[in-house]
Amino acid sequence: MDREKVITAAIVAGLFGGLVGGPVASLSDYYAPPERRFWLFMIPEIIGFICAGLMVVYGRSRKKPREPDPA
Repeated sequence: MDREKVITAAIVAGLFGGLVGGPVASLSDYYAPPERRFWLFMIPEIIGFICAGLMVVYGRSRKKPREPDPA
């Protein structure tokens, strides 16, 4: 597989897994103590936001420099 596709797939999986997985994991253990539910929510959210940051950094690094306008 192409390296770019692997990186993109990993970032997208981490992004959606983190940002969607946090609330789902927190609700799945509904009767847990509040502190445990908080960490079940926060750890995937942190992973999701890290992946969002990686997505922005990776997107900016892939931009090609502009060619000057022929005038």
